[in-house]
Amino acid sequence: MELKTYKDCCAKFCLSLLAFLFVSATHAASLINIGVGDAHYVSTKRDIGSVFISDPSIADYHIIQKDKIIFYGKKVGTTTLLVFDDEGGTILSNKLVVNKSLVHIQQQLQIQYPDSEVSVSNLGDQVVLTGTVATEQIKDEIHLMVGELLGKEGVFISNGLIRTYRFPGVVNNVKVVTTKQVNVRLTVAEVSHTFMEDFGVQIGTTSPGVFVDQLINFSADDISTIITAVNNDNVAQVLAEPNMSVISGQSASFLAGGEIPVVTVSDGGTNVIYKEYGVRLQLQAQVLQDDKIVLSLAPEVSSIDNQYQDGTYDLPSLTSRKVDTTIELGDGQSFVLGGLLNSQDKESLQKIPYIGDIPILGAMFRNTSTERIKTELIIVATVNLVEPVEANTIQLPTMKKTNNLARFFAIEQEYPTAIRRWSEQVLSKGGFKR
Repeated sequence: MELKTYKDCCAKFCLSLLAFLFVSATHAASLINIGVGDAHYVSTKRDIGSVFISDPSIADYHIIQKDKIIFYGKKVGTTTLLVFDDEGGTILSNKLVVNKSLVHIQQQLQIQYPDSEVSVSNLGDQVVLTGTVATEQIKDEIHLMVGELLGKEGVFISNGLIRTYRFPGVVNNVKVVTTKQVNVRLTVAEVSHTFMEDFGVQIGTTSPGVFVDQLINFSADDISTIITAVNNDNVAQVLAEPNMSVISGQSASFLAGGEIPVVTVSDGGTNVIYKEYGVRLQLQAQVLQDDKIVLSLAPEVSSIDNQYQDGTYDLPSLTSRKVDTTIELGDGQSFVLGGLLNSQDKESLQKIPYIGDIPILGAMFRNTSTERIKTELIIVATVNLVEPVEANTIQLPTMKKTNNLARFFAIEQEYPTAIRRWSEQVLSKGGFKR
């Protein structure tokens, strides 16, 4: 009988211990977040015997009934909360985090941005922003306002070409409802300085140095047309004409050139790295609330310079011209970027063999000349807001077969519907019949 009673006691003790460990582990993993001056209500399944708070200056409590207790925050900080029953069993074991109250911040958001649905909440020692806004600009403005109202110290973070201000501890999960896209059409051209001076008078820019001039009723296609009409590579030549589309807030890059190998020696071995050269362009666009476009542009034009090349060593280097700028434009507006000058001096010597080498007298049989070539790099860009189109609205060109006689006499030939359908099918598949 005594053995049975002993076994029953051991069994009850083990069950109580397991239940205690389970409850303790469950409540130890929980977290209560409240703001300064805010209260949190908890109802328990057992009567409350005693309450312990590790730091009463951060939070305090009030028992309103035997199974109901209220906690309230007093100042920002973290403390531990333990609630026991009359027999000393653990009812609650929580980590209590008191943060700055977010009520006034939520009110300011509703006043400043009534059309946006953004909520602010505490998550541990983090403040989380959730909801939807119309543009990337509003998203950044809300993040900036919340960080400043919380009194947090901000830091600059480079996101591609655009530097943004961020606050550690503020998690921005706000989503943009409609993402806008920007199309940027550019013309990168190298022109003689004389040609650029004439062209600069036409656009109203005569000041020296790197300049960015906003153009009205002008686009990137116009400068290309002017250079094509000149038809002289010594006066002007188009280096690249990229046409890129980018989502607001994102970046895009373009390279028309190549890579040169560069040999480096380290730890007794040789390594080969490649450096890019040519026409390189990095851009980032952001659409503002009033459909204004902030465009960050970093163009670079580089070429191989064989100045240090001789019979023993081949040490190519790169000569480059680059600039980094940020401007604001309206939909459909253009701008011109210039002032990137390059000057080269060329000396030539013409002489009659042998006779031209005679001192003093040979000067009569020699001809020397010095030529200075001064070029300027200009970049013209046009920005437009674009929207995706449905596939069935795209009009494809019609491809027709012709012969020499029809082309010579400009005779328009009629083709049956089957041939037109075949040509449209080929073009719709990228020009390949599959």
